[in-house]
Amino acid sequence: MSYKLRSRLGSAIASTILSLFWGVSLVGVDKAQAAVLTYNFQADVGERGFGSGFLKLSNSSLTGIGGERIAVSEGRLNTFLTASSDRYGLVGKDYYDLAGAIALFYQGEFRGLQARGSDTAIREINISPDEPGGPYYIRYTGSASWSMDTNGASNPDGWRSYFSGYREVISQGNIAQRDIFRDTPVSYTLVDTEPEPVPEPLTSGGTALALAGLSWLKQKKKMAA
Repeated sequence: MSYKLRSRLGSAIASTILSLFWGVSLVGVDKAQAAVLTYNFQADVGERGFGSGFLKLSNSSLTGIGGERIAVSEGRLNTFLTASSDRYGLVGKDYYDLAGAIALFYQGEFRGLQARGSDTAIREINISPDEPGGPYYIRYTGSASWSMDTNGASNPDGWRSYFSGYREVISQGNIAQRDIFRDTPVSYTLVDTEPEPVPEPLTSGGTALALAGLSWLKQKKKMAA
């Protein structure tokens, strides 16, 4: 291999090492700005407080340009759809898991959630076990469903986030219980901002390679002089 070719090859290797060094360093700067955001939310339904909860998400992928969608990493929704508030004890949970729900942003501003959930159950009660021709059962069918949506996320003034849900129990073809909320406004409050862990931009081995590249370029300049 000629000296000229070796020189070109060495320059290319050194340039690559330095490019990697600065590239990884810049990545480290970007990651240093990433944070885990925690929001509390509340549906505006008065003292009953249905539709309250919280959500957490990382803004590391947020660009602040146009509309963006980010998955919620952790969260929960407390609703009126709890079995304890159902006199038949059929459907509903103490809370619904919001992990994986979609958070909507526009121009870097949080707008609201898109999430859904549901629950179903059936119960048969033996009301006359000792009657002739018995037993005789009453069948209860319960269902619950809820949604959180955000419309007009790209509208600076006209966007809105809302909660809807229902729960009903059907007995022998008749409605025994029904609770419904439609398009109830939801408000969000940012309550915490935690910085994400920042990985080391370069390992000691990577740093050594970068320094070796700088040393090689310096030596090459001396030889040329």
